[in-house]
Amino acid sequence: MAVGRRRAELVDAAVRVIARDGVAAATTRAVVAEAGMSLASLHYAFPSREHLLEAVIVEVTAQERRAAEAGLLPVAAAPVDGAAEPPRLEDVIREGLQRYVELLAARPEREQVLFELAVYAMRTPGHRAALVAQYAVYQESARATLATAALAARSRWTVPLDEVARALVMTTEGLTTVWLADRDTAAARETARFAARALAALAEPA
Repeated sequence: MAVGRRRAELVDAAVRVIARDGVAAATTRAVVAEAGMSLASLHYAFPSREHLLEAVIVEVTAQERRAAEAGLLPVAAAPVDGAAEPPRLEDVIREGLQRYVELLAARPEREQVLFELAVYAMRTPGHRAALVAQYAVYQESARATLATAALAARSRWTVPLDEVARALVMTTEGLTTVWLADRDTAAARETARFAARALAALAEPA
């Protein structure tokens, strides 16, 4: 098996173990058992458990970014022949956040893994940089999608876009953490509506 494929399968196995049993349970032996590989195979692909967990952080963060860009703030349909009015920014944001809630409810294990890894990185010397990089990815993705949303709604932000992006990241992180605790999807949708109104209030017609 090519080393790239081996690494990918071990990362996937580690994600499953962490989602099911937590970071502490993701020992090298548990991961190779989940992957159906030998311990030697893991050490050929990763020098240590720490390197494996770093790869897990990178992969799950990349999955999260792809999901956000695909569904967090989708661009509303363009007006036909210029006859229709552009969508309201609040509606675009609300639709995107509600799609995020649906993705969260459909794939809670991914968010559970990210939450566990964030706590692990905060408590483990040498891993804080990975956590900072993780949130930098979220910030960049939020900034890009907010810029696209404003363009679709023919609006402009009245405060620096980086500040709006940070507010969006904090909103989705808080929404995610609370949902993981109570699994109240209806309440999460209501939070999405409230957040959409609050964020849209930071913009004006272009």
